[in-house]
Parts: sequence; structure tokens; C-alpha cells
Amino acid sequence: MRISEIKHLVYASSSSVYGINEKLPFSVADAADHPVSMYAATKRANELMAHAYSHLYGIQATGLRFFTVYGPWGRPDMSYYKFASAIYEKKPIAVYNHGNMQRDFTYIDDIIEGILAAIQHIPKKTPPHTLYNLGNNRPENLIDFISALENALGMRAEKTYLDMQPGDVPVTMADIEDTRRDLGWQPKTAINEGLAGFAQWFFEYNK
Repeated sequence: MRISEIKHLVYASSSSVYGINEKLPFSVADAADHPVSMYAATKRANELMAHAYSHLYGIQATGLRFFTVYGPWGRPDMSYYKFASAIYEKKPIAVYNHGNMQRDFTYIDDIIEGILAAIQHIPKKTPPHTLYNLGNNRPENLIDFISALENALGMRAEKTYLDMQPGDVPVTMADIEDTRRDLGWQPKTAINEGLAGFAQWFFEYNK
């Protein structure tokens, strides 16, 4: 970017950078110094390097902290996709922390709209580096999410309840006031609607 004189970088970060923060909802103004996984540590390092480059070379950069993105063409290692695959194959699903977790599930179409809005909003401050949360601002209980997925698929899951995994956190929730104000972005997709869209794609993809 420095050599090619590209003016604005928009890059993906993650809600995992908030780690074991207990204050909810998670705000970009909060400290993000206690990651509980190597993935989270690399995402936070990415943000810090982007900030340093922004300071040193004036590169305008916007980091977007995604909150549990789901939907068609998702990553097969994500929980909702693994759940769907196991249910489809009539295999048990692993439900960690006995289902007592909450996640700010955010539909892919809403995330894309947030990315497009961020591209159009170039940071003006010094250094010109900004972070935004892209989250649904409404955590869902994991067990309720699984129930909604079962309904969307029209199939029941065999559940195996397990303890919390190392590197996991009990709750995620995005403070999106800055995102609303600066980018004019607001998530629109309810969980049932989003999972219905995913299920339709999932069955077509697996034909």
C-alpha cells in the first residue's frame, strides 16, 4: 500500500480481541489486552500493526471487528456450519458449556453492507486509523440458536453436552453506536430469517 500509494485499507478483525472483558456490550473504546486464544492474539496484533503503519506512513485504515458471522458460503469450521453438517448426516453435535453461552450472531448480508459502508468512510483523524464493531447488538443463547437452526433445517439434532472449551468466552455483544453514527449502518436480519437463508443454501449446496 505504501509503495503503490493505495489510500484506504479496510481489513477484517474479530470480536475475539475483547477476550475476557466482562463489560457489556463490547466497545471499541474498551481495552483489548487479554486475548484467550492465539487467534484473538493475532487479530489484535493485526490491528496494532495497522495502527503503526497508519501513524508512520499516513495510511488511512479501517478495522472491522466482526461478531460471529453466519450465512451461506460460510466457513465449514464455524459452529453453525458444523452443527448443520452433523444434523444433516444424523450425527451428534457438540454443545459446549452445556449450551450456556451467548453470541452476537451477525448475518453475512449485514456484514457486507457494513464493509461497503466502511469503504466509503475514510478516516480523517490523526493517525487515520479507526476501528468499528459489526455485530447484531443482540446476543442469542446458543441453545436457542441451535433450536432455530433445527427449525430452519426441518431436522432435529442429537446433542452431546460438554464443558467450556479453552479459549472460549461466555458472551459476546457489540456496541455499535459508533458504527451507526459514522457509517449509517444498522443490522437488519433476524436470526430466524438468517438461518432460513442459510438452510436454503445448505440444502442446495449439498445436493
